[in-house]
Amino acid sequence: MKTIFFTLLLSFQLSSEFKNWSGDFEFTHFEFGKFKMKREFTSSENNIVSKFRIRPLLIFEYSQKSNLRIDGKLVSSVSTEVTNNVPGDHPKFFKVSFVQDKIESDELGFDLDVKDKVYDQLGSDLQMRLNIKNGIYNFDLNVIDNTKGDIVRRSYGYVGDKLLNTPFGTFKTKIITAQARDTGKITYLIAPELDYIVIKSFVELKNGNTNTLELVKAPKFLEE
Repeated sequence: MKTIFFTLLLSFQLSSEFKNWSGDFEFTHFEFGKFKMKREFTSSENNIVSKFRIRPLLIFEYSQKSNLRIDGKLVSSVSTEVTNNVPGDHPKFFKVSFVQDKIESDELGFDLDVKDKVYDQLGSDLQMRLNIKNGIYNFDLNVIDNTKGDIVRRSYGYVGDKLLNTPFGTFKTKIITAQARDTGKITYLIAPELDYIVIKSFVELKNGNTNTLELVKAPKFLEE
């Protein structure tokens, strides 16, 4: 009995862990073309740092760095910083702190008491990976949108499997879609063989166009 209990406990603990990795992605904007994106994911015990950066030109940057935690099967956003000085109607920089039942941001004018858990964008991506790894395929998440800092509720659902050909091999992926009121649909292709990384995603915009993000090289899994 003790052996069975220990095995179950160990499998539960391992189910919430992910490897450290870095990856080269390509972001394709329907109007402005292709841009390189660098993503990094590092963890120390249950503390996670997830970040990405796009540099359309040397003077412009679109990036996010998030501090996250995993407790069992639940991800929590601790803080996130977004820089977006690409021309457009959006904050050029904002930082959001998640403290218990409060969300605070001087730049966005946030000082909110919240009842439901709210994630930053990278936190929601990690919660999605964790859910799929644990066989949870249909769920809702409240997410802060990186464009204007609005909080949106996304409904996620599993729609099937697909063999995806990439420059570094063919992988069986799980297809997950996310939808929210007044926003376009997001489609994620998650590769269990690559530690449940999202290796391709599509954002269907309200204007009918699509932006794409895809991993273009095999991810580098780092030594802990």
